[in-house]
Amino acid sequence: MLELAVNPDVEMMEQALVLSLLVKGRTVFEDFKWTPRSARFAEVLCEYGLSYELKGHQLALNGLGFQYKTPTLLPYRFSPHALVLLWALASRDTETIYMIAGDDGDQGEIQKAKDLLQRYFLVTWLAELPCKLQFQFQEGLPKIKKNSQGDIPYLMRNRLLLYALVSGRDLTFEERSSIRDQWTRMMIYFGAALTYESKGMENMDELSRRIAKARGVKMERTWTTTLLPTKILTGREYFVPGDATESTALCLFATLAKDSKIKTFIVKNACINTGRVGAITALKRMGALVDFTTRRERYGDAFGDIEIKSFVGKRLQGRRFSEDAIAPCMDEYALLALAACYGEGETILRFPEEYKLPIVDYLELLALNLRKTGVEVGVYENGLVIRGKEELDGGDFDSGGHPSIGLVLFMISLLGKGKSSVEALECVEEAFPGLCDKIESILQKENHEFS
Repeated sequence: MLELAVNPDVEMMEQALVLSLLVKGRTVFEDFKWTPRSARFAEVLCEYGLSYELKGHQLALNGLGFQYKTPTLLPYRFSPHALVLLWALASRDTETIYMIAGDDGDQGEIQKAKDLLQRYFLVTWLAELPCKLQFQFQEGLPKIKKNSQGDIPYLMRNRLLLYALVSGRDLTFEERSSIRDQWTRMMIYFGAALTYESKGMENMDELSRRIAKARGVKMERTWTTTLLPTKILTGREYFVPGDATESTALCLFATLAKDSKIKTFIVKNACINTGRVGAITALKRMGALVDFTTRRERYGDAFGDIEIKSFVGKRLQGRRFSEDAIAPCMDEYALLALAACYGEGETILRFPEEYKLPIVDYLELLALNLRKTGVEVGVYENGLVIRGKEELDGGDFDSGGHPSIGLVLFMISLLGKGKSSVEALECVEEAFPGLCDKIESILQKENHEFS
């Protein structure tokens, strides 16, 4: 048996750091580990007033509460998730003139920042130059537009909740599912005046259910989020579980690595929130022998161990995945495409409509690389169609600087026939520190623990 531990979940770490700023006093992260991305994010939050000290495996943080400071020069070289949180903290101040500025070679990044601001915030532009944006935030919230699944896109949901929290506003909305709801659960854990309730047939008594069924009433389950003005957040002990994308990668590679001498693998203390681990659920639908063997909810959300058993003598099965199935695992889309490449029969991976424009170039690059392995890959309007084969060919690949594509190509280089090369592979180590070594250990080493 091989036990593996992945890095802390990227999004949950950023969210927990923001709430630590909004706690007026001390918060402690248990069993803590920095990654380059979370360390950079914490450095920016220091400009807002957060301070912290690492003591052994504990990170002690001190926040300013809702009296945090706001820098006038806002960051832009972060993921959309991180930027939406950082900008939402600043957006309650509509008097200050903010600026996003870069060097001559940063025009593309500045344009992406502008597009992100226009999508998730109300702003008044004061100056728009190729490498410099000057603006003020407008008061209030943008129009809430639900996606094709009847949910608010999670970045917008995060932005709405954070703005309402720091501005002392009421906020209520209803959704059809609970995708990526860890931010909501975390806010409740830290003491926000927030309720998060499901409604539907399961909430009715037996007589009411029978009457509704007899009348042909369709009762769909919905989730209602209600946030009331909150005066103070409570300092707590907290633990950020293992990253969902890294866990999925290990589950998939352990399933595909038929030459490994190891028969059972355990991913320790991983995020197993059902709204976040849709990719692992998808792998199970394809036949992977993956189970959540323990479940703990000590810190307001679910984490536990994931067990993967070897898959010798069998193949994954092709499946059709709807927008609903793919919505919670867009970060793991390339990993599911790799699973489909090894699947028997045809797999269809449809993604939600709101991802259509941003993902076009990504899909073409992913498909171009996967075709080099001898697999049939079709790109269509709403996703990929893949007809798998039992063994993939190696080749000369190029990640294009996309960490998730690079991760998939690295895995193919270990599993495929013949020699392979992968251009721009360094982006994988930057995004997922140490993950490639752990993937290689599945093939090379027995009874070795990584932490």
